Amino acid sequence: MDIKKLAEALDVLTPEILGHCGAPGLSLTVGVGTDVALTRAYGLADVATARPMTPDTVGPTGSDSKAYTAVAALQLVERGVIGLDDPLDEHVRNPLGERSITLRDLLTHRSGLGTNMGNWDHLPPPPLADHLRQVLTEARSDAYGGTLLPFWAAPVGERYTYSNIGIALVGHLVELLNPDGVTFSEWVARHVFAPLGMASTVFPRAQHPDHVPAELLARRSTGYATLPGLRLALPPLYPGDWPAGSALSTPSDHTRFILALLNGGELDSGSILTPETAQQMITAQASGGTLTGPSTDASVGFVFNVFDGGEHPYIGHGGEYLWGWNHFTRGWTKDRVVLVISTNQYDLGDLGLSDRPSHAAARLVAEVVTAWVHGADPRPRRTPVSGRSYLAGLLVGDRLTTRLGIATPPSAESITRMAAGAEAAAGWDPEAFAEGVRQVRLTDNPLLDNAMTIRRELPDHEAELLKRQLGVPNLGAQARKQTAS
Repeated sequence: MDIKKLAEALDVLTPEILGHCGAPGLSLTVGVGTDVALTRAYGLADVATARPMTPDTVGPTGSDSKAYTAVAALQLVERGVIGLDDPLDEHVRNPLGERSITLRDLLTHRSGLGTNMGNWDHLPPPPLADHLRQVLTEARSDAYGGTLLPFWAAPVGERYTYSNIGIALVGHLVELLNPDGVTFSEWVARHVFAPLGMASTVFPRAQHPDHVPAELLARRSTGYATLPGLRLALPPLYPGDWPAGSALSTPSDHTRFILALLNGGELDSGSILTPETAQQMITAQASGGTLTGPSTDASVGFVFNVFDGGEHPYIGHGGEYLWGWNHFTRGWTKDRVVLVISTNQYDLGDLGLSDRPSHAAARLVAEVVTAWVHGADPRPRRTPVSGRSYLAGLLVGDRLTTRLGIATPPSAESITRMAAGAEAAAGWDPEAFAEGVRQVRLTDNPLLDNAMTIRRELPDHEAELLKRQLGVPNLGAQARKQTAS
């Protein structure tokens, strides 16, 4: 794999992705083997001051922090302080069934605790023990005052239910039981971040001057809440369930962490887990019909989602920090490649998770890196303007012929008039448009044939962005379903 080709592809496509999604800035790192192989940053870390995003810009990792908490707890398991299957009745009890909650249940989101937002507030939270005592006593979800989601969603072990409170409980156990007698934040600093040389990473109770070094806060990007045509910098918020999502890091630091997990729990700088435990963390612990999680093709390891991926299996997670940041992690376990992306945007709309612009930016970048991991040349075959114009031509050609069952293509003169008279806000290539129109024909299976034309002319990672830019993200989906059946 030629990392230079990936860099060239990202330098062309990522600015297009940022423009399409309305994200101010994005930084990313690609790790290979045991090393950070590529760092890139695009756009702005702060719009008002025009401060650029750089590889050293610090951003909230959101729920990607959960992996740090899981490692800290597994370190205590390795030391014999706690067992994965020890009952935790003295700390928490699920009233919906007889079985006790265990650390294994918490790390695989199978404790029965319902999904919650994180117990956010405008003020930094109280000490973790005090916060959890209050939350567990009240037994009420935070979303819309407890009217939207149940606090207890199922008996222990019945199904996957993603829970911030559950991971906050794991953090509390680390703070309560660690042999150093230190806070949770200090334990992960000593035993997770320091061994891996993660000098720009902290896991504070709150991302606030009282809890974060000034030098790191000065490097933090400004987070922006967005809606179509609107961008806002909102007041700071702090999660009470902070071991589930309050860490600050850089993509390079977080990449080193994931590389260590893929490398048996260690890098040259130090070790955080034994090879056996590291492998457990990224191996499916629950799958198939027993799992109801964020994706139908995913299993769950310890915190991580585990995807089959065919020849290229991978683990994944993500994170959001309200209301201004998105974090993305993917690690290809067999290829030993890691991608981490930090974006200073959080979309406020009610779109599906993957369709939010703040998620879409990272996922579109991930499509480019995935193509490279799979052995393809990720560099775009066409310029963005040519690609959009060509795909628009295919779309128009379809609407004028195959969509309506018309076998006769538009005349050359008609195609020329359409191409010349088009008004395009983001650039226009009339020749590419005309080429696309001419390629559409009514065949025995036009739906499939036109989809194959797109795949032949525009690789998936390139077409995915172009289709979204044109407002037809599902173009070709019917043909894919037809092929699968």
